[in-house]
Amino acid sequence: MSVDKLLVCESGEKQLTFPQFLKAANFYKRAPAIFYLNQPPKGFQPIQDFRRLRETPEDAFKSGLEWAIRQAQERRELALELRADVGEPIQEFTLRATVKDDVENLAKAVRDYLGVRQVDQQGWRAKAFDNWRAAIEAKDVLVFMVPRLALTEMRGVAIADARLPIILINSKDRTNGRTFTLLHEFCHLVVRASGISGLDFVAPEPAKAIVEQFCNAVAGASLVPRDWLLGEPLVRAKGQDMNWENDELAALAARFGASREVILRRLLTLGRTTNAFYESRRAAFQKEYDALDQRTSSTGGPPRHLTVLSQLGRSYTRLVFRGYYDRQLTLRDVANHLNMQVNAVPDIERAAFGMNG
Repeated sequence: MSVDKLLVCESGEKQLTFPQFLKAANFYKRAPAIFYLNQPPKGFQPIQDFRRLRETPEDAFKSGLEWAIRQAQERRELALELRADVGEPIQEFTLRATVKDDVENLAKAVRDYLGVRQVDQQGWRAKAFDNWRAAIEAKDVLVFMVPRLALTEMRGVAIADARLPIILINSKDRTNGRTFTLLHEFCHLVVRASGISGLDFVAPEPAKAIVEQFCNAVAGASLVPRDWLLGEPLVRAKGQDMNWENDELAALAARFGASREVILRRLLTLGRTTNAFYESRRAAFQKEYDALDQRTSSTGGPPRHLTVLSQLGRSYTRLVFRGYYDRQLTLRDVANHLNMQVNAVPDIERAAFGMNG
């Protein structure tokens, strides 16, 4: 559309066609209904309580990240309505702590609350993120993956609402990195502190350092329990050697479904490596994160319905379908809420419920 036409439409001299209007609403990332209001909505600032990452470009926060947060809040509102419509009560998020609590004890409480046992986690391997996510979603926490967002904008977001709190995870992160971020954001919910998290173990703002460091520590301890790590044959065999080869860190990372950096950080916390050695490896880890941020998606990849299911999660997707089965939603509603074509809805339905055929 030309600038001149847009200007005359904005002035009210002319009108957009309905298809143009829908395209404009999509471009501005606003619900079409908003444009029918007599006055622009006021007071809706979904990111007002969130801190900006130090390295985040000023304009980036006003586009992709803001939209991701607002979209997640809209999905939460839909989930609240559907749970009420289908008569399904929402669990109260009862796990609560403060940054003054003992890290190791809280980590155990997190694992107990989520029902994660060592024997189960040992078998998860490459499926660690999916299983941690399922355990958290089972506690009525909404977990969404955010696509097409730079890692410099965010790695994770926590929105600590009293009912159906939200966790956002950047899909550009590698799987083991996602798992740590998931538990870090879960800890934000536990201490009732909404926020945006980046790639570093150190908070970019001193005022938030205590919360960030605490959530990092609890996430690491939840993912890599102290007694389990220290009892690993590879760790026992190292004796007093404080240096770790990359393949040793990789082997431990595979055991716990964690990243090598998380393993090394836990070894540092537990006195099995030095701060100098940890810092010497961080530059290499940062290079890998930079490469993740710069990579472009290859051709092919999973089918569209599996990508959407990964982004929305099984819990939320199944809830949308329950709304349809209960006649609260039409098939067109389902397609819109899942961002799918109507003819593709059966595909995501089968995937969400594990049906064949």
